Amino acid sequence: MIYNKSTHPIEIKKISLRIWSLRDEIEAAIERRIKECDAAGIPLYIEDIKKFYNLHHFSEAASDTVTDLMESLSQEENPSDEAREIMAEQKLQGLDNSKPSPILDRPYQRQAPDLDKISYGFSLLNDINMDTFLSFTKNKFLHGQSVVIEFLIPQSFMVSAEVTYCHFYAMRSRIISSTRPDYRVQGKFNYTFSGERENLRSFLKSIEPDIPEKKRKDQDDSHVP
Repeated sequence: MIYNKSTHPIEIKKISLRIWSLRDEIEAAIERRIKECDAAGIPLYIEDIKKFYNLHHFSEAASDTVTDLMESLSQEENPSDEAREIMAEQKLQGLDNSKPSPILDRPYQRQAPDLDKISYGFSLLNDINMDTFLSFTKNKFLHGQSVVIEFLIPQSFMVSAEVTYCHFYAMRSRIISSTRPDYRVQGKFNYTFSGERENLRSFLKSIEPDIPEKKRKDQDDSHVP
């Protein structure tokens, strides 16, 4: 089988993926922080979460998307309404502070949302490049939705993307998988967070075919007029 347009035969492997919406990731982060602060008996602090999802290196489009998400979260019930009420009460009591409790004075580490918010699936190597991806996945995603894709390889990594297409695959499909991938999802990477582009590039380079130098030279010479 051939990877992209290469003339060098390699095995096309299936890469397992997990996909979730960026919105669900943010909501889960706030929910966890509420529980953490409550258990420790300290004032609620989510400034580091807000900062993480609004870093200065975002592209303009990505920044607008995340800002909209944070604003909408602040207007909804559970978990954001609970967070807003707690912070309002802290302000009334003079407990609000832009600095975290020593217990929370650490770099924020992003996490996937709860399992019921995660869609499992897979992609083929020739369906992934630095700009776009195609994958089979269990759950439906909406056009324009901001998502996070986690590549489940020995050293897993996450990449942010925007859904450009999601199509239901009929149950009569011949695709066999324990994840029952009912949908075909296409998207474009937007590299919202630092390090995502480098991680994907390293991964794609690691799966390029290893071409012996002599064979490479012979093939190059064959194209010389």
